[in-house]
Amino acid sequence: MANELVREKIFLDQSVGKESTQILLEGDIIVPDVKPDMALILQTEPKVIIERIEVSTDRINFIGQLNISVLYMAKTNEKPVHTMMLTAPVDDFINMEGVSKDHWVTAKADLVNIDYKMLNDRKLSYRAVVNISVQAERSDAHEMVVHIHDVSENQLLKSQLNINRTVENKSDRFSVKENIGLPSNKSNIREVLQCSSSIANKEVRISAGRVNISGDLLLTTLYRGDNEERLIEFVEHEIPFSSFIEVNGAQDDMFADVSLQVLDEYVQSQADNDGEDRQLEVEITIGALMKVYASEAFEVLEDAYLINKTLDFNKVKLKYPRLVCRNRNQAPIKEVVQLPQGSPDMLQIFRVKGVPHIDDVKIADDKAIVEGVINTDILYVAESDETPLFSFSTVIPYRQVIDVKGASADMQVSVDISVDHSSFNMLSGHETELRFQLSFMANVTEEQEVHVINHISFEDMDLEALDKMASMTVYIVQKSDTLWTIAKRYNTAIDELISVNELDSHNIVPGQKLLILKKV
Repeated sequence: MANELVREKIFLDQSVGKESTQILLEGDIIVPDVKPDMALILQTEPKVIIERIEVSTDRINFIGQLNISVLYMAKTNEKPVHTMMLTAPVDDFINMEGVSKDHWVTAKADLVNIDYKMLNDRKLSYRAVVNISVQAERSDAHEMVVHIHDVSENQLLKSQLNINRTVENKSDRFSVKENIGLPSNKSNIREVLQCSSSIANKEVRISAGRVNISGDLLLTTLYRGDNEERLIEFVEHEIPFSSFIEVNGAQDDMFADVSLQVLDEYVQSQADNDGEDRQLEVEITIGALMKVYASEAFEVLEDAYLINKTLDFNKVKLKYPRLVCRNRNQAPIKEVVQLPQGSPDMLQIFRVKGVPHIDDVKIADDKAIVEGVINTDILYVAESDETPLFSFSTVIPYRQVIDVKGASADMQVSVDISVDHSSFNMLSGHETELRFQLSFMANVTEEQEVHVINHISFEDMDLEALDKMASMTVYIVQKSDTLWTIAKRYNTAIDELISVNELDSHNIVPGQKLLILKKV
């Protein structure tokens, strides 16, 4: 069919909205009947997990739990160390105009602050402030005209549209299982008191139909030794892991943003080949939130003309995010900290745990400036008969500059941060140097606008208007002119302009004179 329109469908990501809110979680932690009374709280480890999201019209429900592990010293002559655990439900919602259940919605929980108060030797109250941020997006399909049959390519003006198309958004989980032994200088395990795990050195690679995820699981375990002294022992293990998640349509030339979170920890002692409790049975459940996308280029029709025909274009304006830059960056953070006044001196540090938080991200001169703090807890053996174990908390600020080529202040930037490694160096009984290796992943995007043609109507040119056109015109080239725009304006062909004016190429300059013959 003459002048048949060729259409192509594209899918563009659209932001539905971003919202955040603060929720208050409070309650009591009761010492189990089988545990002794509390004398002193040594350390707590709170964690907020969003397990699922339920979306309805203009509303996002988030359901999860608050887990708090409490390490305390018992109110007995021996002052043994015990642990107890609380799991409290989280169930709340955020209103977001325009969101619906067919949209992709993510939620992130950030524990801003938590306070504790011992009400008595069997009850501990908590009050936690949690920041919940949610983001929703959708993928819209659009049809656009990319070509017209039976029309010379010289009469079609085309351009290239580069987009990042979401292949799949997916939430999944996998488990890391391992049996690990104790170092030879450690005593047998009588009771596992507390364990903590984090993910470091994350690597993501895409192959056909799957996203491959690898990294290291950093596991710290506090246990009571099975000896006469029943000393508290502390061990660290680094467990490499590798897993994959199936993603339909994934190819090795695509990209993936993957966020990992430890959802559940199971660590128990077990006997080794000699029948001694010198092994740990470990099963860690890791949640993965991922977005897989492909970089695609489309040739789109920007303008067209037909000799002796009038074209009426119907155009629509589309908005879409364009990936400007992705960059991974690592930074060592070092700080000397001192014990708070009144704390007993340190004999040995058991554990240093750091949780990084981002307070602000700015873009300036192709740089992303990230500022925040590392909330740090230090558990140590104290030089005190009254409190043989003690802990204190401190805040370490950081500022990191990440190269993000092509970024400007009006663009959007997202940064993920993790601790890949932590260590310490005791300088004295009241002073220690803390060292953290932070890993940053920055993504910079900008909102683009493009006008695409979704329909063209063809009409015969008005013969009366055509007759009024001069049979010959001498045209002086203007600054913004091209041969294509001149040919369209005067209803002629580019090849004819080149032939009549004996041009060597398509290049023309302002002030140049062109002879134009009317084409009927």
